[in-house]
Amino acid sequence: MAIATCLALVLIWMLAANVPLLVADRRRRAAGYALVLLGVPILGYVTWQVGPVWGLILLGLGAAMLRWPPLTLGRALLHPGQGRGNKGLSDPAE
Repeated sequence: MAIATCLALVLIWMLAANVPLLVADRRRRAAGYALVLLGVPILGYVTWQVGPVWGLILLGLGAAMLRWPPLTLGRALLHPGQGRGNKGLSDPAE
């Protein structure tokens, strides 16, 4: 029963991951972050129910489906302070 629940949750998440392709470009980033926030608890539940191997497999699949949020996070971690619109620690009066 637990495996069927996990499979259903993963399939629903995968269908939801394709919805941002249908919306306007300016909302895709927000939809991607929402999918990441929803996917983390699902990934934890799947890992808890069926084991860490399946958890890692689904983590890879989820990152492949949501290519841009993991890349953006990686860039932010590697180069802090160089994001869009972020001027670093400059004086606010400038």
